[in-house]
Amino acid sequence: MTTDLRNKVCIVGVGTSAFGRILDISPVRLQALAMKNALDDAGLSKDDIDGFVTPSGSPGGVDYDEYASHTGLKLRWVNQFWTHGRWGSSSLVNAAMALEAGLANYVLVCNTTTAQRGYQRFFRRGGGGGFSEALRDVGGGHGEVGYHGLDTPGSATALVARDYMRRYGATSEELGTVAVTFRKHAQLNPQAIMHDRPMTLDDYMESRMISPPFRLFDYCLTNEGCCALILTTVERARALKQPPVYITGAQGVQVDRDSYIMFARPGLGVGFQEEYEFKYVPQQVYEMAGVEHKDLDALFMYDSFSSNLWMLLERYGFCEPGEAHEWIQGGRIELGGDLPVNTNGGLMSEGHYNGFNHLVEATRQVRGECGPRQVEGCEVVQWATTYGDSLILSNGL
Repeated sequence: MTTDLRNKVCIVGVGTSAFGRILDISPVRLQALAMKNALDDAGLSKDDIDGFVTPSGSPGGVDYDEYASHTGLKLRWVNQFWTHGRWGSSSLVNAAMALEAGLANYVLVCNTTTAQRGYQRFFRRGGGGGFSEALRDVGGGHGEVGYHGLDTPGSATALVARDYMRRYGATSEELGTVAVTFRKHAQLNPQAIMHDRPMTLDDYMESRMISPPFRLFDYCLTNEGCCALILTTVERARALKQPPVYITGAQGVQVDRDSYIMFARPGLGVGFQEEYEFKYVPQQVYEMAGVEHKDLDALFMYDSFSSNLWMLLERYGFCEPGEAHEWIQGGRIELGGDLPVNTNGGLMSEGHYNGFNHLVEATRQVRGECGPRQVEGCEVVQWATTYGDSLILSNGL
C-alpha cells in the first residue's frame, strides 16, 4: 500500500471565470480571470506562483509558455497535458509530486474551455482533440473525420448505455434520474449555465432522441470558461487565508483493452472489450486515504453522459454489477441523500469544464462554502472518472 502522497499537499485556493455557452472572451483572459480569483481566494500574489499545470493547451486553452508571457508569471516547473477530464486527477497528482520534490512552492492548475461556436470560431480549426482524437476506434471522436471508428463520443457511449440496459433491464426513466438530479442541484448554483431552468422527468422523457438510448438531456453542455486551483505543501498551507483541503488519496488512469471503450466499465463486452462477470477490485485511492465508501460525504464524477454514473458506481464498488440503475433511485444521489453526486450540477447542468469545476466545488464543499447546496458535515469527498482515475479530498483526516 502506498501512502507517500497522503495529506502532504493541499488545495489552498480556487477560482473561476464567468461560465457561459458563448462568452466571446479570449482563452488567455478567461484563464487570467480565474487565476486572479484563485489568488485572491488563497491570499497569494502572482509572484508566489512558480509552478503551472494545464490540461488544455492551444487552441481551446492556453499553452504554458504563451500564458507565462502574457501574465508575467516566472515559472520554474511546468507541465501540459492533452485535454479531457481524465487528466483532472493526473494534473493535481502531478502538481503534488512536483511540490513534494521541491520543484515548486505554489503550483497553479488551470483548465480553460472554449466552444466551436464561441471563441474557437476565430481559429482555423478548433474543438475536440483535433485530427488525432477522431482516430479513436470505437472511442468516438468529435466529428473531425468520418472514415474511422465512430464520429462522436455520444455515439460511442450510447452503445455502452444500450448494452447495459439490455443486459440488466435498466429503463430510460432510470437513466433520466441522473440528468434530473443534476439539474435539480444546478438550481441551487447561480453560476450553473442551467440555473433557473428546472427540469422534471417528464421534460426529460419528452426531449428528442439523439443516439438511442440517449436523449438531449443525457449529454453534457458545450460552453466556455476557466477553472483554477492553487496547490502547496501542508507547511505553507497553514499560513494562508483558507483552511487547507488535503489530497488524501489518489490513483491514475487505468489502461488496458477493457478500459479503452468510451466510458464503459470493464466486463460489458462493448466493441473489442471482453465480456465477463465483473467483480469489484479494491481501489488504491481508498487504501491510500484509509477510507471506505461509507466515509464519503459526496461524490463528484465526470458526467459527460448520464450513463457514466452507472459505470462509475459499479467500477468503484458502490454497488454490485447491474445494480447501479436501481441504486441511484429514491433520492439517494440528491442533496440530503446517502451519497450526493455533483452538487454543482455537473458537466450536464453547470458546464463542461473537463471536471475541474467539480474539483472547485469539491474544495468548497470540504470548506463548507456552498450555501444552500452545502452537504452537511462535509469532510471527505471523492472525484472519479470511469477510466479509474480518482482523488479523495478531505479536511485532513
